[in-house]
Amino acid sequence: MTDPVRPLAPDTLKVLLHDLVDDAGLFPPALLPMSEALARHHADEEAGSPVLTHRFLCPGNRLEELRAMLTRPVRVGLILDVSDLPGLDRLTGLADVDVELVEVALPPDVPLDVHVGRVRPHISGARLFVEVMPADLHQVPEGVGLKVRCGGATPELFPSVHELGIFIRNCVDQNIPFKATAGLHHAVRHPDPSLGVYRHGFLNIVLAVCAAIEGRDPVRVLELMDKRELVAQARAAPYATARRARELLVSYGSCNTHTPIEDLRALGLMERPRRETLIVNEEIVTSSWAPGADLSPYTVANLPYGVFSRQGEPPRVGVRIGDHILDLAPVLHDEVFAAGSLNGFLARGRTAWQDTRRRIQRLLSAQAEEASANRAATEPHLIPLHQVRLHMPIEIGDYVDFYCSLEHATNLGRMFRPDENPLKPNWRHLPVGYHGRSGTIVVSGTPVSRPRGQRAPSAPGGLPVLGKSMKLDIEAELGFVVGAPTRVGDSADDFADHVFGVTLVNDWSARDIQAWEYVPLGPFLGKSFATSISAWITPLEALEHARTPGRAQDPEPLDYLARREPWGLDLTLQVELNGEPISHPPYGEMYWTPDQMLAHMTVNGASIRTGDLYASGTVSGAERGQRGSLIEISWNGAEPLKLSDGQTRSFLEDGDTVRITATAPGPGGTEIALGEVTGTILPSRD
Repeated sequence: MTDPVRPLAPDTLKVLLHDLVDDAGLFPPALLPMSEALARHHADEEAGSPVLTHRFLCPGNRLEELRAMLTRPVRVGLILDVSDLPGLDRLTGLADVDVELVEVALPPDVPLDVHVGRVRPHISGARLFVEVMPADLHQVPEGVGLKVRCGGATPELFPSVHELGIFIRNCVDQNIPFKATAGLHHAVRHPDPSLGVYRHGFLNIVLAVCAAIEGRDPVRVLELMDKRELVAQARAAPYATARRARELLVSYGSCNTHTPIEDLRALGLMERPRRETLIVNEEIVTSSWAPGADLSPYTVANLPYGVFSRQGEPPRVGVRIGDHILDLAPVLHDEVFAAGSLNGFLARGRTAWQDTRRRIQRLLSAQAEEASANRAATEPHLIPLHQVRLHMPIEIGDYVDFYCSLEHATNLGRMFRPDENPLKPNWRHLPVGYHGRSGTIVVSGTPVSRPRGQRAPSAPGGLPVLGKSMKLDIEAELGFVVGAPTRVGDSADDFADHVFGVTLVNDWSARDIQAWEYVPLGPFLGKSFATSISAWITPLEALEHARTPGRAQDPEPLDYLARREPWGLDLTLQVELNGEPISHPPYGEMYWTPDQMLAHMTVNGASIRTGDLYASGTVSGAERGQRGSLIEISWNGAEPLKLSDGQTRSFLEDGDTVRITATAPGPGGTEIALGEVTGTILPSRD
């Protein structure tokens, strides 16, 4: 059996710390004037720390004052009391104020469900959190979170570690999200001689939630003041536990937004900021003014394209910067981006792709000479991702799937032909592939129904069975999106002249259906039911720092397959099953590179068209934890994968969710990310 693969510590730490602090500068003890609080808040945004949510906590009675002073959009958490309720109609139709959550104190002697019923009609789509004392955990209505006070101006406002531990345990057991507030400036629990109390640390709170999720005593973690032990626990937290902990602990409010960051840097849990300068096409592109972009994997060095819509509006094209999407049509004054796919833009060719990328980078640059004017013109068209729906980014014509991983091909050969050479004689001479079905390619997040088809007879001489697949599998792949087409009869020349960018692919596979049907013509129903791709297309130019010569090949391929430029790509994929990492396939180890795939695909004169997609085939590495399919991970069921919750998997079960992500080297030692591809298995429709 295989153990689940844990990611490197920085991945877990990012989950634990990302979006942790809400800005409570308008509240004691800071009690800043609105103008000063907003100025500090925007400065925090521009610093781009991943610990800050940049959610601005505002009392309900100061909402109009906030609106009057705004110079740009702001994410808001609204703090209410009972006296604010009659005037909450003003929350509808707010311009430039995105109310993400509402926090309200629980009045004495009013049942929680009654109180919630009074508030909910006024808050539209915002999340509701009701303040309670730690020991006063009521029956909580569905969809409501709790707010717990961890300190204050007097000793009696500080709950004990036992009270707080019971509260955390109950929230975990009852699946109740909560926010914390008051007295959590510092990371680690410490004494406060002026009040004669111990102040709780926010890192203690986060790790106590992790402990409760894992069935350990959260009180033990809350009591800790040993920085070394807390740091070790933070680094050792399993990825799935960290994700679950942050689903429950939404954030905490602090009037001090600098101390939390400095504490984490002092503990070695967060790097000090670096300003990167990237030279692209002899033009300098610097850090971005877009909120949070510089310390995210979606910097100005990345800028993947996607298609999005807001409620009631048609789909259109944008680029991702940080956790926002830039609406390109009004910014670039180009109607090609007002369309519901990228195809019109892709058809313009490489020069247009490069020129457009440079224009976008200049508009988003923080240090361009015209940065202030660019920001003023561009920022109104920057939309938070949580406000949009993502769509299929391209209209796909043809789809080709290859078989380019030496390790994957070898593993399957050993499973099914143990007495033969695992590779067929042609495998090292050409990139093996087949033409697939484009009509069932779906965008990330689309559910996948378990397919039906013929399965082999259960006994020699018996009849095949028509039924649902019992061996439903994944294939973690990298896809390549064609921009500029070729004519029938011509072969493609320069790879980068024709291929615009890459996207992550999960080419779902029904192994039992495929095994019965594929002889002699290859994959059919076992592959054609669904292929998922990311909503984001990453331009080849964003992968400049990931390019490598490619894996050595023996024997040397024929001349038309000779590599004329380095188009190996040093990408690392991560496969998660139900939130738990199970594999890290290395794309850089692929035997055949994408330029060779394109050359082989067109050498016979077959044309390619704008929007065509071809994929690498399953990405697998030499180590057990680098296999990109469950048939390899479980060795066709002989060695089931053991998950951290005690469950096992050989193949996918109904309700399972698969998520594939990837990172690549960026400029100056940074990383960029490819857009994820996810899918959940639904029961068969029979």
